[in-house]
Amino acid sequence: MAHSYRHPDAPALQKWLAELGGPQQPALTLCARALDWFDTNEIAYSRLNAPFTPLQRSDLDVLRWHSGTCGDFSNLLVSLLQAAGLPAAYAVVTRDCYGDLQDHICAATQDAVGRWVLVDATDPYRKWHGLACPHQDYTLLTPAAMTARFQQEEKTWQSAAAQWSDPRTAGLLYAPWLHSEIVMETEDSLGSVFILLTLPAPGQWQLTAYYQCYTAVRGVALVRRVHTATTSFLQFSANSAAHIWDEGQWSAPGTVRDLPAKVVFASEQIDAVLAAHEKELANAITCASR
Repeated sequence: MAHSYRHPDAPALQKWLAELGGPQQPALTLCARALDWFDTNEIAYSRLNAPFTPLQRSDLDVLRWHSGTCGDFSNLLVSLLQAAGLPAAYAVVTRDCYGDLQDHICAATQDAVGRWVLVDATDPYRKWHGLACPHQDYTLLTPAAMTARFQQEEKTWQSAAAQWSDPRTAGLLYAPWLHSEIVMETEDSLGSVFILLTLPAPGQWQLTAYYQCYTAVRGVALVRRVHTATTSFLQFSANSAAHIWDEGQWSAPGTVRDLPAKVVFASEQIDAVLAAHEKELANAITCASR
């Protein structure tokens, strides 16, 4: 039986729908209440509690664990819309509302006049643009088409993981974005530490933690720390960046003494988040390095 990512008829999903006011409300009103629920319940952008499996979390996983990543959050929102009998789709985003290249997923529904609008539960988008999120390049997919895409991606990475001695590596290959944590927030800005664990080849790994700062109109990366099996170093954004992931922006590898004074605080925030999650990260790295 194919893995299911959405369970709109499940008691837990129906209970959540009732808590949000039930099905007799406009789609965007329901979505606004769902986004408020994400804020109120502090739903974490994280796979640290289970980095290996499932590769793609379901709606019920997010409700149970109060954590997930963008595709998982989208499963929950699409399932909610389906439970309410409202139009529901996914948006596969390749360039976000800041103009940054992304591998991102959010939900979509129709407004009162039948236009498809994007609903994004992932910060920083949720903070300023959760409803009718103005992502620049995206493709809408039906729930059935997104299910097929998820299933094919899972098969692809499970097959790729055959190169590693531990088949659980598939979970890291499929979803290397392990954790994002907000460390500074005001009405006008948000600072977060984003942790990515990539596996260049069997026996090799790279843990990269970025400090990213956002406003309603702009996102920038300030500093990153890179860990490998043999080295650890800091880099700051020294050059004009075409987008937030632009590799050309980074300075030569160095230590905190090489950072501009104005971004030392950001490196300290990175190291604090890494230290707070040292055990979970070490577990993921151990799996990756076998």
